[in-house]
Amino acid sequence: MKNMEQQSSKGLVLTTSGHETQSANSVKEYSDPPIPDDLLTEIFSRVPAKSIARFRCVSKFLASIFCRPDFTDLFLTMSLTRPRFLFALEADKTLFLYSAPQPHNPNDNSSLVATPYQTLIFPEYIGFDNPRTLCGLVLLWQMRVICNPATGEFLTLPNVLKENILPNGNPAVIAATYLGYDRIGKRFKVLRMTSSRDGRPNTHQVLTLESGKLLWRMVECKFHFVPTLALATHICINGVLYFEAKLGKSTVIVCFDVTSEKFDFINTNEDMEQGLACELKSLELFNYKGKLGMHNKENDLYGKRLVLWVLEDAGNHKWSKNVYVFSPLDEKMVKHIKFVGVTGRGDIVYSPRPFHPVNWYFVVFYNVESKTFTRVKVEGLEVEEGEKNHFKNTLIGYVENLEFM
Repeated sequence: MKNMEQQSSKGLVLTTSGHETQSANSVKEYSDPPIPDDLLTEIFSRVPAKSIARFRCVSKFLASIFCRPDFTDLFLTMSLTRPRFLFALEADKTLFLYSAPQPHNPNDNSSLVATPYQTLIFPEYIGFDNPRTLCGLVLLWQMRVICNPATGEFLTLPNVLKENILPNGNPAVIAATYLGYDRIGKRFKVLRMTSSRDGRPNTHQVLTLESGKLLWRMVECKFHFVPTLALATHICINGVLYFEAKLGKSTVIVCFDVTSEKFDFINTNEDMEQGLACELKSLELFNYKGKLGMHNKENDLYGKRLVLWVLEDAGNHKWSKNVYVFSPLDEKMVKHIKFVGVTGRGDIVYSPRPFHPVNWYFVVFYNVESKTFTRVKVEGLEVEEGEKNHFKNTLIGYVENLEFM
């Protein structure tokens, strides 16, 4: 079928192509018997966000369904089953986003076809360096901006509450912004943590992304965490936000329960501390089959192996160490690519470093079980003649979300 259609005996036609003249405004009036709301919700939860936007424009009735929380929740749930790549290109202070499905079983003879997804133009150009994606939203932490690529909307976070104990402009002050998702309340929350290296108390503030005025709230933390140089590195897994920090002289992984807004931490062992001491800014946290994973990119860059740590028991601070030794040929390739993340089935994904030519782009999958690399070419990343295009970043596990900020 060229178009997704539903047609009753009285001629109701819903189509994504825009060529049909039949209006869908009166769905229930034209259908006999009426199409149940739950069936419509189920059908439209499976279509892309761009199709939802088109239907929203032609039907007030459908627009009312698409705005309901039960529909947006179901749409996100369905989207989580079909994660995608998001490729960001920069040209003349504009971000061009391309999207491609994540392959289930990549092979050397396959390719990914990336299609134009969204064009983002901000009032002040902020770039797309080290973005964090969570359930369809993307945090650009350096400028405290959150955007929704599916809708093209973005939000600049308001200024945090002023605290006399941590004056602005003090070089000893470290500020970090993290994005989390409350699975129970089904709400996004932003954690803003300000700390000092000279022992003054930290400040911890939380902002809930919801309609109405956005306000920061102070939350308590009994620990004196100091964020490390890896300010951009954080991840939210099953409603818990993880990021690296110093607690005294020890390196720990901070755990922030997004629902209860309570803090805890997980110790790292001596073997991990030695690896982290080299380049803290190269630390990468990732979701490994529902568990917290950790990888130090800089340590492996010039070595002959890949070392991954996986949290097996948070209560007992127990980690497992996984070492994968590269062949001499694979070692040469790894030096020119960067760690992107891990797929749902456990494959490690690499991509070229920023400023790589976009007309010769690829992603690399490493299967930890077979210990083999698979290189997949990415097609469709267009370069406009005469423009200075720079490849900025690859995001893995991107899903569409219809939440309007």
